[in-house]
Amino acid sequence: MDMKSFLFAASLFTCASAALAEGSREVPVNRDANETVVTIESNVAAAQSFPRWFTAGIRLSGGLFSFTGDQANYVGRKHPGSAMDVGPVFRFRLNRLFEIDPSIAFGYRFHKYNRDEYSLSFQEYLIQIPVVARLYVYDGFFLGAGAQLSPIVHSKNKATSYGFKTKFNCTNPEFGGIVELGYAFSHFIIDARGYAAVTDYANDDIIGKWKGLTYRPLVVTLGATYLF
Repeated sequence: MDMKSFLFAASLFTCASAALAEGSREVPVNRDANETVVTIESNVAAAQSFPRWFTAGIRLSGGLFSFTGDQANYVGRKHPGSAMDVGPVFRFRLNRLFEIDPSIAFGYRFHKYNRDEYSLSFQEYLIQIPVVARLYVYDGFFLGAGAQLSPIVHSKNKATSYGFKTKFNCTNPEFGGIVELGYAFSHFIIDARGYAAVTDYANDDIIGKWKGLTYRPLVVTLGATYLF
C-alpha cells in the first residue's frame, strides 16, 4: 500500500470515528434548573388544591327582613323589609373539607307595615358577630351552619294604634342561628344565608293589642366576600 492510499484510509477512519463520537455524546442537562421548576410547579399545585389555613377578607350582603313566631302575621311577615351588613371576615381552614368563619359586621334593618287600625316601623342598627362552620361538599360548593350574637346599637321601632304612639325594642343583645350555602373561588365567595333569632321583641311597653305578641327577626341575604 502506497503512502497516498494509507493517508486516504486514515482520513476516512478519523472522520468515521469523529461522527460516531458526536452521535453518542450526551447532551448536557441542567438538572438543578429542571428540579427547581418541578418543585415550584408542585408547590403551586399543592397551594391550589389546599388553600392557606388562614385568610381574611371583607363581606357585604343584602336581603330581606321579616319575622317568625305565632303572631308574625300581625307585624307584616308577608311584607318583608330590607337588611344589609358589611364587615371583616376571618377564615380558618381546618382541612380540605372544613373551615370556621368568624366575623363582625355593622348591620342595618328597616321594615314598615301599615294596616287600617295600626302601623309599625322598624329601624335598627346592630353589631353582628356570627361564627359559621362550613363543610365543602363538592369542588367549591359548601354548606354552613352557626350562631350569631347581635348587640343592638340603636333602634327606632315605633307603633301607632288609633292615634297613640309608642316605642319598643328587641331583646338586647339579640341571638339566633344561621344556615347557608355557597361557592368559594380562590379569592371570592358567594353565599345565600338565612338567620332566625330565638329572642323575642320586648313586649312589656307595647300598648293595647300588641301586649303578649310573640315575633322574632328573620333575615335572608345574598352575600359576597373578597379574600385578601
